[in-house]
Parts: sequence; C-alpha cells; structure tokens
Amino acid sequence: MNPPVLTNLFARLLEQVRTNDKPTPVSASVDTRFYTDQSWFEKELASVIQSQPLIVGHTSMLKKSGDQFVHDHTGKPIIVVRGKDDTIRAFLNVCRHRGVRLANGEGVFNRPSFVCPYHNWVYDLEGNLSNVPLQEECFPDLDVTCHSLKELSLEICEGLIFVSLDPERALDIDAHMGGIQKELAAFNSADHVFFRESVTVKKTNWKLIIEAFLDGYHVARLHRKTVGPMFMDSVSMCQRVDNHALSVVARKEFEQALQLEPEQWDLRHHASCAFYIFPNTEIIIHPDYISYLSLFPTAVDETIVVHGCLINEEPKDEKARAHWERAFDIIENGVFQAEDLFVCEQAQLGMSSGANKELLFGTYEMPIMDFHQILADTMGAYKPE
Repeated sequence: MNPPVLTNLFARLLEQVRTNDKPTPVSASVDTRFYTDQSWFEKELASVIQSQPLIVGHTSMLKKSGDQFVHDHTGKPIIVVRGKDDTIRAFLNVCRHRGVRLANGEGVFNRPSFVCPYHNWVYDLEGNLSNVPLQEECFPDLDVTCHSLKELSLEICEGLIFVSLDPERALDIDAHMGGIQKELAAFNSADHVFFRESVTVKKTNWKLIIEAFLDGYHVARLHRKTVGPMFMDSVSMCQRVDNHALSVVARKEFEQALQLEPEQWDLRHHASCAFYIFPNTEIIIHPDYISYLSLFPTAVDETIVVHGCLINEEPKDEKARAHWERAFDIIENGVFQAEDLFVCEQAQLGMSSGANKELLFGTYEMPIMDFHQILADTMGAYKPE
C-alpha cells in the first residue's frame, strides 16, 4: 500500500523537477524571543507538550510479560510494562503508600511485580496492590482496591506507544493521528523491531530541533561531509496534515523515477520521507530502517532528545548486529549529534546575544512556518510580554 499523501507529494515534486519549475520565492521572519521567552515556554509546556499524547517507545521494546522501562523525560515518573495478560500499560511510577518511586533501571528490564523499596508494598503487573506487610496491624481498614497504581491512558498506533500525562485524560489516538495513520502504516512501523536508543540533553529550545527536520535548505550544506551528497539540493516538499506534517526529500536516485510508472515508484529508494507528529516527535524513513526523535523540553534552552532506531527484524547474527550498530552510529553521532543538534545549540547561543531581533526564513524553509502555525492554532500566536 502506497501512502496516499506522501505519494502525491512525490508526484508533485517529480513534476517540478521534470518541468524545472522552481517554487515561488518567499520569505518570512520570526521574533528571536520565540525561543528564549520563559513565560511563553511555560505556556508551551502546559498547552502543547503536557496536554497531548506523547510517544514513549515502541511495542517491540516489551517482548514478554514483566518487560518494562521507566520514562522520566516529561518531568513525571512513568513506568511502561507488558502485563501477564500481554497488555501494555503505563502507570505513574509512584507507590500509593508514601509516594516513593517503585522502579529504577536503564533500558528495558524484567521484573514479576513492582515492589516499593521503602516498606515493601507490592503491586502486580496490572497495577493492583497485592501485598501490604503487616496489613492487619498497621492498616486494618485499608481498601487495597483504592490503592492501585495510578494508570495513565495508553494507546498504540502502528507500533508506537502513546501515553497521556494526565491520569484523568483518556486518549483518542485515531483522532490525534488522523490522516497520517495510513501514511505511517505504509512503512510497516508496527512490524519493525526496536534496536537502539540514545538519550542526550541538548542546550537548545525544542522548537529549533523540530525546525531542523523541516528545513530542506540545509541538507546539501550542513551535511555535505556525511549524508548531503546522497540528496538533491533543496528538492523537497512538505504538507501539513491536521496538526502534523509530512515531507519528501529527493535523494540522488529521485530522477530515476522520471522514467518509471507511478506503480514503480519506491519512496524509500528515491526519496526520504519524514513525519512531524504533533507535538514533539520526528520520524525519518531511511531506505532500510526508521529513526524517531522525541523531544522533551526541560527548560526554555534545554531539551532531552530521545533517538530510537527501528529495524525490519531482529539481527540474526553478530555480523548483522554489527551492521546495525554502524548504521546507528553514523546517523546518531555523525549526523544528528555532530551536525543537526550541534547547530541547534549554536543557534540557541545566538538567540540571546542581541545580534538578531528576528530570524529569516526563505523559500525552502517555509515548512517551518507551517509548524509555527500549528503551534499558533493550538495556543495562539506568539506575543512577547
């Protein structure tokens, strides 16, 4: 199944190349305080980040009952676990007795239950309070059914695990994803398997990172020593879909598609497709694997960046594992860290220097304005105090 919106973008971009039809020149500007304003940042956290479904992982991270991982990047302690009934759930990682954190660990680990280290209250994998030491002596009137772990609404879409940070707010993932769910399904992300993940803290406003992946102007320049030679210069197209955005960036092989019938187009071979999933995730479809970057702002000038790699199947041997280790290292350290995230941090340093009161955006950076409009539609246009 071809992704309908991305295929349409691909066809329109092909026509531009065939006819040498350049986009109409256009420019825009943005107040630099958009990236440094503390009060606006707090509004973004409340209105955008904390109130929307957030991607915390992929179902393949949790293969069997008891597999779990902690997720602290939102400022709320969360534990995500596969239960004995094979259902994946998310809970606040907090004991209902004295509020102590229940689970600690790096990556994915396996435990048969949650045990509070303070007083050894025990919860099963479904979040039910199953044992209270000396219950009759200490808490004779305790109703254990009222002290289950606080569950967070969790939904799965094409293998991606979405969680609501508010225990009282239910998710409607179909409404949230809207028209891009079919687009993502075309790349079989649900059938991919988790390979690696990095977590880094970058000194930059979260919006600058989103913008870096909506900018077709920089690819041939910033990435000239890495992936830039694989792409045509500034041949890309982006389209907003609901509160999300889809983009197609032409690889060097793109012109081959001029000689092919539409049913022969291969979007993963001829181009790179990318998804901006509102509010804080970028998904990049590489020729043979998928990257996702989820951004969790911790300050107006600081962001936790989670970069995960999804591959078609579990590595069958050490040779295959070494191949994927190299692939992950190239994109993580050679491209994202050394280039994209590096310039975002450098830009943040420049924001408060006084050199610029406004940032300029040109023709091939216009998808960034769509992103800004998505934010404005959610929380209003930026107005510095």
